[in-house]
Amino acid sequence: MVDKRRLFIATAFGYVAGIICYLGGKYGLKDDISPAMLLYILVNRAWIGFAIGMSPFRMHWALHGLLMGLVAGLPFTVGCLLEESNVETAVAALILGALYGLMIEFFTSVVFRAGSTRPIRRRGTRESTSPS
Repeated sequence: MVDKRRLFIATAFGYVAGIICYLGGKYGLKDDISPAMLLYILVNRAWIGFAIGMSPFRMHWALHGLLMGLVAGLPFTVGCLLEESNVETAVAALILGALYGLMIEFFTSVVFRAGSTRPIRRRGTRESTSPS
């Protein structure tokens, strides 16, 4: 079952990451960002948050955020590679996707304490439904 609070917080921070990404590109790198690219940025970063919120994987929050940001951010990286001589932007997008995933997971799990609540099954233990 999906924790709706976790999903909402992670997705909301994905949008925040998208705004930060846009502002960094527009004012930090001085890139000319079209409205379509702005939408693409916001959707991709929100996708990272959504993927983090929906993820069934149980691991330390930092590793989870980095890995999910890396994997869910791959479409953005590939999109950057479709433009000529845009390899530096693609590499930056890949690294920043992982870092945005880390940021999203930090705020979701640590600050708002909406960590994954799925039970962990221990090796060598059996869950029995019959009385002993």
